[in-house]
Amino acid sequence: MIPFASLADKSMADKITTEIKKQGIFIEVHKLEEEYVLSVLKEEDVEKAMDIYRVMLGLPRQFKPSKEWTEIQAIPMGLTTKIVIAFCVVVYILNSFNILPELYSVMKISANDNLELAEIRNGQYWRLVTPIFLHFGFMHILFNMLWMKDLGKIIEKEKSSNFLLVFILIVGTISNFSQFLISGPNFGGMSGVVYGLLGYLWMYKRINPVAKFSLPKSDVVLMVGWFFLCLMGVFVFSIANMAHAVGLTLGMVLGIYFGVRDSKNQASLRDVVLFSILALALPAITWSVEYIKDLS
Repeated sequence: MIPFASLADKSMADKITTEIKKQGIFIEVHKLEEEYVLSVLKEEDVEKAMDIYRVMLGLPRQFKPSKEWTEIQAIPMGLTTKIVIAFCVVVYILNSFNILPELYSVMKISANDNLELAEIRNGQYWRLVTPIFLHFGFMHILFNMLWMKDLGKIIEKEKSSNFLLVFILIVGTISNFSQFLISGPNFGGMSGVVYGLLGYLWMYKRINPVAKFSLPKSDVVLMVGWFFLCLMGVFVFSIANMAHAVGLTLGMVLGIYFGVRDSKNQASLRDVVLFSILALALPAITWSVEYIKDLS
């Protein structure tokens, strides 16, 4: 038997024992001096029994970080991840204190509301990517940078700093242009890239199971759930839904491609086809929802 807790109150020990037994766990109570010791038969039942014990005493469940989360936190941030985060923070601070007030205008994809992109046509090509560095509130930049820190360093560790940099430039440029076509130039943020990173890591591990790092399932569910909540208009603030959709699509497609390439022909054809269809459907779904919103 494996002891996991003790109490001085016999009636409470009996109540906890009864509740644990309801979960199909074999448990015994032994009196040891002035304490009642609770023990289970199997080691794999200790954690669940401990949770029941704590809840019945009015204590929070023990937090046990997932294996994936622990591995991610142990990865040091690479150079590209650090530079991208630092640049976003500097731009945000400069704007917050009204230093270089023209900076945001120069970094927007265009200063005009029409679809001509005159500045880019005149050689200001940086505008295609720089909107990803613009953030419009503390929670906006905090949310994006926390995800950038964790997702970016995984890809940088598995691939390289140059791979991550090229990934950000490609996904950022295409997601920016897609959002511009839907809403005009008044948008910004790293979230399209963040969704690209998420899609890449999600698919890369799915298609190539031997990949070293994987995302906790809770993170994938959270981000995909957030995507659809934003798309459905649950929140009142403006959200770059098309940038999210295109970023996620590009990340998934690249994750599938590199997953197939690196899996040495072990990839599931069914997963490749189904997730490719899902990835390609996301922008179409997003455009349809945005079009219906405009009509209403």
